[in-house]
Amino acid sequence: MIPEIAALDRALAVAGEPVLLRRFYGVNPRTSVDVECMAFVRGYKPQELIGSITQTDIFVILSPTEIERAKWPGGSGLSGTPDPRVPRKGDSLVVRGTMRNVEAVGPVYARGELVRIEMNVKG
Repeated sequence: MIPEIAALDRALAVAGEPVLLRRFYGVNPRTSVDVECMAFVRGYKPQELIGSITQTDIFVILSPTEIERAKWPGGSGLSGTPDPRVPRKGDSLVVRGTMRNVEAVGPVYARGELVRIEMNVKG
């Protein structure tokens, strides 16, 4: 395992909390593909409230481990295409029983490997 991912997974096991990452497909009927992940979840500090970020937004860090293990949302990244393992605007995250909307995502890569996912989540 990549050292950065292993360290993040250990930290999440100690101090993370369970969340449910969800991507919806279709219109009628609307279906979803879910994966349960451990995450660091925190509010934004006053000095971080810039642009469209508000006090009700949360900052979330995920490991790619559970996403890859579940093959969420149905495959892995292909060269030259957006990495489908990375959540995107419009996905949902259930945190402490409340469904929230993924607004912005910052995947972190080390040596070409996805090692961490940082997200701004509203709702």
